[in-house]
Amino acid sequence: MLPIPAFVGEFFRNPATVGSLIPSSRELTNKVTEPIDFSSAGCIVEYGPGTGVFTDILIQRRRAETVIVLVEVNRRFADLLRERYAGQPNVHVIHGSADETGQYLQKLGIGRADYVVCGLPYSSLPRRLGWRILEHTRQVLLPDGKLILFQYSLQNKKLFGRFFRQIDEAHVLLNLPPAYVLVYEPILELPAG
Repeated sequence: MLPIPAFVGEFFRNPATVGSLIPSSRELTNKVTEPIDFSSAGCIVEYGPGTGVFTDILIQRRRAETVIVLVEVNRRFADLLRERYAGQPNVHVIHGSADETGQYLQKLGIGRADYVVCGLPYSSLPRRLGWRILEHTRQVLLPDGKLILFQYSLQNKKLFGRFFRQIDEAHVLLNLPPAYVLVYEPILELPAG
């Protein structure tokens, strides 16, 4: 794992892409991975895996044939993740933007994802980019797929609700800072306007 000082350094270098100063707690990782049916998932995408805290759990619990696609915009984190998971079959680390995930999946020969795990800091992202990522995620997920978000505030729930229907919410206090875990399914046809 990336040492805490290096993680903090990346946060201060680019706080818009690193959502928190401290890696996530076990309580948060458990709550985020709880909605995933590891016995049937064919493809799990993770946006902004950072140091791999959630990725470790995804890899431990998945079936060997489940494909995990990690989309990381921070080059340093992407390089570290490539090094860390080099020996893992069906784990793909992509240095790129979440709003281009469909192209990445296509290159890997994957149709759609069963789950997208996302800890991107929507409060810090440019609004248009946030919209693009959500619209894109809606298209990348299977109709019965799930978007699992963890956020440090609920200020973007209205935005999430434009593209997804919420099916669960939890507040994880044993994390610094405390976090919300929101589970959504895609709205198959968006209302006009």
